[in-house]
Amino acid sequence: MRRIGRWIYALVLLAALILGFVFNSENASEVTVTLLGNVLPELRLGIWLLIFTLFGLLLGFALNLIPSMAMRRSLASARRRNEKLEQEVQTLRSQSLRT
Repeated sequence: MRRIGRWIYALVLLAALILGFVFNSENASEVTVTLLGNVLPELRLGIWLLIFTLFGLLLGFALNLIPSMAMRRSLASARRRNEKLEQEVQTLRSQSLRT
């Protein structure tokens, strides 16, 4: 099953590369981009669009890491608390009951 997943991943990656190349070749006109008052070098429109798309993807990934890391810390804390409670239950079960 992993082998099929790897093949699918490779095919999707290859398709993305081909589409990126085609997109870049279709948008071949050179443009100058001004970003926050700074004039960036003149590049083809397709390259600029791919750069900003990748930047947006990386920014979204980075912003998604923050809550993910918080959830991992919370999960680790809950697991530690659960282990302590399990030990306490085992201790109470091993003690003899007084009647």
